[in-house]
Amino acid sequence: MLTAVAGAGTALAQGAGAAAANAAGATGGSNAAGSDAAGGAPAFADVPPCHWAAAAVAKVARTGIFVGYPPDPRYLSVNALRQVFEGLKCGDPAWSLRFLTGAPGTFAATGGPTLSRFTLSPSVVSLSKTNARLAFKLTAVIDAGGAQRTLVRQGSVTATHTSAGWRVAYADLAALDLPVFPH
Repeated sequence: MLTAVAGAGTALAQGAGAAAANAAGATGGSNAAGSDAAGGAPAFADVPPCHWAAAAVAKVARTGIFVGYPPDPRYLSVNALRQVFEGLKCGDPAWSLRFLTGAPGTFAATGGPTLSRFTLSPSVVSLSKTNARLAFKLTAVIDAGGAQRTLVRQGSVTATHTSAGWRVAYADLAALDLPVFPH
């Protein structure tokens, strides 16, 4: 089992120690990703709830068999952006909310278009201790009532490091005019 979990790749980059020390790194997670003994922070904040290894990561992390890499602001700021889309792909907007700031209540509403899959190519434009500017290209497959369409967007977002970890400005994502980010 350890071999399978270790093969999860970069999704395991941020570990329990880093997550706890960084208020869950890029912030929060779901019980599917496991939680630490400190009170509910996920063992690996960058393993989304629908990741194929989420249950195994949680189990192995609870036993203390492995921990992730130390926190890296470049990785964690980009990871916050990625996790917003991972949560949407999982159908778990609560996961996405852990990585957002300024999201309206309508963001978590169900019944609208969903994100079936995505490809994200991010880069860090600027980085300070508390702020990052991220540029990216996104290819998103949106499902609306069984009809799928592919939307390509390029843009940039501001990520802010808070006591709860890195958070992406919702307004920057809403400006992409994607149906999964209601205004």
